[in-house]
Amino acid sequence: MAKLIYVAIIALTVASKCLALQCTTPTIIRGAWFSWENKNTLTEIDATTMTNRGTCVDIKDDYHVNYTMVFHREQENCFICVKILVRTVNILEKMESPCISLPDPNVATVDRVCQALDPHQQLITLFSENYVPVNCRSSLEGVWNFAYQNRFKFTGECRHPDAQIRSCQTAGSQFLITNQKFNITYKKCEGMLGTFDGVVEYSCLGDWFVGKNHYFAVANTKESRKDEKYRCFLKNRDDDLFIGVSITAECNTLKTVEKSPERLHIRPVKSEIVEPGCRLPQNFSGEWINTANIDADVFINETHIIETHYPDEGRYRRTIYVCKEQKDTRVLMARLTVDGCQKDYVCFDFVPQHHNLIRYRKGVAVIKDDFSTVCSWVQFQNKVKWRYDLFLKKNPVPIKCPVAGKFNFTQKGDVPFETRILGGVTLSPRPNVYCKENISDFSVCDEEQKEIAIDQNYCLSVDHRGKPLDIYSDPDYKMKCIGFWKENLKSYLITFDELDPFSKYRCWVYQRADLNRVLMSQAIGPFCDLKQTVNSYNYTEGATVAVEMEEYERERDQCPMYFDDGSNPHLNPESHIIQFDFGYFKSSSSSTTTTTTTRYQMHYHLKVLFTCLLIELTRICI
Repeated sequence: MAKLIYVAIIALTVASKCLALQCTTPTIIRGAWFSWENKNTLTEIDATTMTNRGTCVDIKDDYHVNYTMVFHREQENCFICVKILVRTVNILEKMESPCISLPDPNVATVDRVCQALDPHQQLITLFSENYVPVNCRSSLEGVWNFAYQNRFKFTGECRHPDAQIRSCQTAGSQFLITNQKFNITYKKCEGMLGTFDGVVEYSCLGDWFVGKNHYFAVANTKESRKDEKYRCFLKNRDDDLFIGVSITAECNTLKTVEKSPERLHIRPVKSEIVEPGCRLPQNFSGEWINTANIDADVFINETHIIETHYPDEGRYRRTIYVCKEQKDTRVLMARLTVDGCQKDYVCFDFVPQHHNLIRYRKGVAVIKDDFSTVCSWVQFQNKVKWRYDLFLKKNPVPIKCPVAGKFNFTQKGDVPFETRILGGVTLSPRPNVYCKENISDFSVCDEEQKEIAIDQNYCLSVDHRGKPLDIYSDPDYKMKCIGFWKENLKSYLITFDELDPFSKYRCWVYQRADLNRVLMSQAIGPFCDLKQTVNSYNYTEGATVAVEMEEYERERDQCPMYFDDGSNPHLNPESHIIQFDFGYFKSSSSSTTTTTTTRYQMHYHLKVLFTCLLIELTRICI
């Protein structure tokens, strides 16, 4: 009997070794790993074995980052399923099943043994004993002032003006390790026990994402105790002004930023102060919208441009430009970046401001402070087709529309104009009016011709006196004209509609097709795509609707047609005084013949003027 048992044990051992020959652990998970599993735990993984788990007998590879393995523990003759998630070259996370016994070792496969694996158990974080620091830029980049809170030491939040997180790259450094570390400077708050003064230096071990949660692991470079050396941090894409920190060498305590053991409330700051060296035009000052950067808020004064864009609800990114040098239309500006670590230099090419907009081009960012380099024309990305970007007034003042009059239009597009009631339900029912003819109406008929009124279903019928029958209906859309210009042989118009749910600002391409016909195309947002023409009507060319309009002004409308193609947007269309010089103010450098001719012309016009005056006086006297 004893011999049979001995033979069986030998058979199992041989079978286990035969299975082990088929299972080799990946190189990336081999090595010595530290973890906190209610005590300091050291795990070593080689080609076929894992500490306290036994010999590998089966493995399943998912995308080379998730490995599910079955280990055979010979002393107890049972099998363990271990699932390892590769987070970075320095970080692993694992979960495992209890050790189960099987009558036949040949069925010890991943599918059979790992049925006992609980997928909802907490992950154990393994930190590499011989870690290789990685660049910190993907984990944490910037300079912040912060307030900190530790739920296990004190209540409330400790904010100090000198508390700072600094994680900056040193451009061109030959010592890579300087870009693989960051510092946290803690400051003590008076009257709060548990707060302290100290500087902690961390080496970055890598980062990873789980949904919207952004984790990154670090190692304290000045700490020798292993359980105090390793830490995990947590950021969230929806609210990256808070950072969660673990107080033990494990990441499973970080579920959300708000419920983290230690929480940092960060506020970005700029690390450098740049003195301005020039002034921007005075009419640039004010609040603007940058259509080239997610409708970012822009504040401009004489020396600075402060741009704040909002990538998501509750998040913002702020960039500061400081005027350094100016020549012709180009302005060299120092840029204090979003992260606040360093400054670089960017050149702006501005078109003189007109109406409620500023047109500009922005060059490539350069680290060198030299006008001839930064503002060289080659720094602007001159593609085959390009256009100026726009700053639009945040609180625009309406101007006279370049297209005015009363038009009947037909439309085509993805988002056509529809019948609606501005302001919601009316106070009282409107009387029914019988209309013989209904049209789509596009009118710019206010006293100063500054507002576009669009009525998709307009009653054209009039009474016996020629007055409109429907005097109660309001237009479906009201848009104010705030700017227009001509570029790339196309005429552009910007309108402003406070009730537009998608974008208050809309760009139009317009063109006069005939004596009384105008073609227009409305863009999706506040800027027009290079491909958009007056015939564009769908998203492929950045448009929503195209309209073809024909003037139909009636006698009582008193709505004269007006058209300006925007060739000279700096001309004031509201100036009704035209000065004729009749050749009197010619240049004094003209030739003698020209001067003599001008003198004769002047005498002739004076004679005509006196003759007209005498005739008028004679008529009055009679």
